[in-house]
Amino acid sequence: MSGLILLAVVIPLVWGLVWLATSIASKAQKPLTRAAIRWSVLLVLLTLPFIDEIIGKYQFEALCRANGIESADVSRARGKRVKVEYGERKFVDGTVMPIKESDVRFKDADSGEVLIQHKNYYALGGWLMRYTPLSMGSPQPMLFGGSTCDRRVEQAIFKTNSITLLYK
Repeated sequence: MSGLILLAVVIPLVWGLVWLATSIASKAQKPLTRAAIRWSVLLVLLTLPFIDEIIGKYQFEALCRANGIESADVSRARGKRVKVEYGERKFVDGTVMPIKESDVRFKDADSGEVLIQHKNYYALGGWLMRYTPLSMGSPQPMLFGGSTCDRRVEQAIFKTNSITLLYK
């Protein structure tokens, strides 16, 4: 079913973009110039629907590097057992693609003291995924994971520092 939806959206889109690029390039006199213009215009037009996801991917990664687990001081939790607590998700201002952030606190399993604190981010995908049937009800980004910062980094940091994460 998803393949049919993809074909129903992508084939008319590509056909229309090829027609538009050919129409724009037809004004050129030389065949080589006409071909170069057609392919250049087509390339630009094909990337336009994804431009917000491309920019959003870099914004998402920058937010994760600046405020994610990589930026947190984990020295107080070294060798301890911790429980995780997630805060409310709020939209981040100034991003091309809607991105939500939430506070993440790792508390000592015994005392409840906050040992590690950082932010997690959740991207909602570009306009193509939010407003077309391509998302199939899940508006996640098409070009990257977008659901929290890299879990593998967190797991590696925890393993290196002998931090045990307790699940409820």
